Amino acid sequence: MSRSTLQNKCVKILLVSLLSMVAVPSLGMDKVLRVGLPSLPALGLNPLATDGIPGLYTTPAIYDALTWVDNTGVAHPQAATSWHSENETTWIFTLSPGQVFSDGSPLNAEAVVFSVDFLHSSTGASYAVAIDLPSLKAARALNELSIEFTTSTPNPFLPQELSLMRLMSPTNWKKVGVEGINRSPIGSGPFIVDSLAPGIMSLRANPNALRKPKIDRLELRAVPDNPARVQGLLSGGLDIAYALGPDQISLLEAAGHSMVVQTEGSMTNLAFVVVKDSPLKDVRVRRALNYAVNKNEIVATILAGKAKVATQTAPANAFGYDPFLLAYEYDPVLAKKLLAEAGYENGFVMLAEIWEGSSSSAPLVYQKAASDLAVVGVKLELQMVPIAKFAQGVHQGKWGGLAIGNDYTTLPSLDALRGFMRNSCFWKAPWYCDETIMPLLKEALGTFDLDKRRELTKQVLRHQRDQAPGILLHDYVRFDGVAKRVKNFAIYLGYVPYDQIDLVPQF
Repeated sequence: MSRSTLQNKCVKILLVSLLSMVAVPSLGMDKVLRVGLPSLPALGLNPLATDGIPGLYTTPAIYDALTWVDNTGVAHPQAATSWHSENETTWIFTLSPGQVFSDGSPLNAEAVVFSVDFLHSSTGASYAVAIDLPSLKAARALNELSIEFTTSTPNPFLPQELSLMRLMSPTNWKKVGVEGINRSPIGSGPFIVDSLAPGIMSLRANPNALRKPKIDRLELRAVPDNPARVQGLLSGGLDIAYALGPDQISLLEAAGHSMVVQTEGSMTNLAFVVVKDSPLKDVRVRRALNYAVNKNEIVATILAGKAKVATQTAPANAFGYDPFLLAYEYDPVLAKKLLAEAGYENGFVMLAEIWEGSSSSAPLVYQKAASDLAVVGVKLELQMVPIAKFAQGVHQGKWGGLAIGNDYTTLPSLDALRGFMRNSCFWKAPWYCDETIMPLLKEALGTFDLDKRRELTKQVLRHQRDQAPGILLHDYVRFDGVAKRVKNFAIYLGYVPYDQIDLVPQF
């Protein structure tokens, strides 16, 4: 055993020991919910800087948005009580009266406009939320509680998309600045950050929150190792363990706990980097790699049958999903034939970069894909990379290989076209850019009528499926472990309503 391997094992043992020593609250003591997640947000707690994992696990505890979205894609009130469209590019939102941030400043129309204006500033324009709200043009306060939003193109999903823009105190922002907000966040959510330390965030209940929590304290802990998160749940050191795997369902259930299994609004994909010169520029090669991978076996064995094989670049619950599209069948003979036609009878080598924290089952899925590809002569080398390096590839196009572990996400609106914001020529540093689809894609994105938009979206998905922009694997499924003393846990398209969670005493 190497020294580094031994050190890693010691760290894991120590972490498990520390988790197991944490006492479970008893009657008369504060209710403390302890949550284990693969990592805390690398970019800090600025709610506009990131809107993906792991920020989805943390920011809902601190900040409110105007809306939240359920698992069917329907928007519900949060800071806003109602909204309506005046025309195809103008919306009016009305806030709930009397809301305040945890520093006592008002959450009013001007505070909402502040966030929109910042997203359009030179600094904010590069933030994830600005990138994921491309149609949001401007906002202005009509009165204390009403805001007018305008969009650059018709967008029937604006109420859902605004759930990404979590509202922060303008007073605090002006006090602490861009860097300070990451350490001293002020929102109107159910919890207030008490302390930040390496690997752990401690929060207390916000007495002035619109969404008042049922527990007293919340602890969010970075537990990168999957087995350590499981052991923390089994030992009582953790109450919730995010991003587990299907192989741990029976283990948790045997101990009286539960695994919450839920299809998210994403499709898992081994995306091809076609902006580089490589065999992947040939559509025959891209299709061959799809025929070479047995996706049915991946779903049945690795994902315990809990997912669906991907038939297109959108999950089955997405708006515009085409139920008549078929998956690429497992046909290694056809795969070899297509490779030979393209001039790669002897195969080739390709490197794929995979984010190491994407899910506990992801490495097994990609390893199975690599094993299947080897049968047709293609050597897929997998490199697990940390989130910081993966993000650099996404935002700067600095990919070391020819493929990346990626997804077509529809969050938070379940609009299938959202996946094309990154997986197309729209992206600032595209890895896949097909100019032939852009006119149709732009037409679909500019359509307010939902029936017409649905039909145009199906056309986009048919085109994309035939072009095989990656190995279309499966609809993404979440596996989150929940201790038996936890009550009312739920997760909606990545949004965790921490205010609803309660803890019951165990005897």
